[in-house]
Amino acid sequence: MNLNLILECTIPSKEWRKRDSKIRENRLVTDANKEEKVISAIILQDVECPICKFAEVKNYSLKAKTLPIRHNVFQVPIYEENPKYFHVDFNELQFTVCPVCYYVGANKSEFNSFNSLSGTEKHTDTDKRIINYWEANSKQIKAQFSQIQVNEESFLDPRPAEAVLLSVNLAIYKATVEIHGKVPYSMIKRAHRYLRLYSLKFKYNKVMDDSLLKKTVADLEEVFRLSDFPEKAYEFEVCYLIVACSIKLGDETKAGEYIKVLDITKAELAQEAKTNPKVPLQEVTKWSTKAKELWQNRQDPEIWNL
Repeated sequence: MNLNLILECTIPSKEWRKRDSKIRENRLVTDANKEEKVISAIILQDVECPICKFAEVKNYSLKAKTLPIRHNVFQVPIYEENPKYFHVDFNELQFTVCPVCYYVGANKSEFNSFNSLSGTEKHTDTDKRIINYWEANSKQIKAQFSQIQVNEESFLDPRPAEAVLLSVNLAIYKATVEIHGKVPYSMIKRAHRYLRLYSLKFKYNKVMDDSLLKKTVADLEEVFRLSDFPEKAYEFEVCYLIVACSIKLGDETKAGEYIKVLDITKAELAQEAKTNPKVPLQEVTKWSTKAKELWQNRQDPEIWNL
């Protein structure tokens, strides 16, 4: 399979490197001469790579109800401060990477794991076709993505910016393999990963990589055409994201077309709701409203401050 995937990594700015070198260096806070330990918002667990069987892959998950979460204009999570917990941008730890073969997963379930309490093993839920592909091509994949700045320690917490960007690129690559393998909902997954990469590149380098937005729009329009999403409600977010990306790219015609799609769908569901209260009228109303508000305020630079 020839995927011809172009890497989207960039070298982080010097300012970010300085900040990154000091990140999370002090987990104690002092209040009136009294030291109080800050609680970690992260759960760390070793998992096993289903490809090379390395048993000490570090998987990070965010504890529930720890950090307040809002979303930027592209629906990428923004993790806010909570004085009870040590702050982390979980976008940087979202993807677990095996440092040996570069197999990647967004969830612990994509790796093998062992429950010490029950004494049971849980095997990866990744599609077997993807496992077979990675096993057959792991050396080539690692060679393609390897960087001088990234080593086996780079995927620990805290991750340097280079490893963060690499982890997202690997996740995009995996989604591309899944698309070729016709794994359902892989294209919407890749689109969201493009947007995460876009936001992280802006965070590190203050660079707006429009090529990623163009790839996102291409994927989402295909998702919309094929209705390739788990349930109807996803369609409305897809339309909104096409609107957001198109406005940022200066394609107001396309943005207007998808705002109209949301309007038409909203009107249709409003009629259907009279006899079927289960239709997702509230969801389409939410995304239609967000799209119109974005359109009305599209000249406000604060909206695009990621």
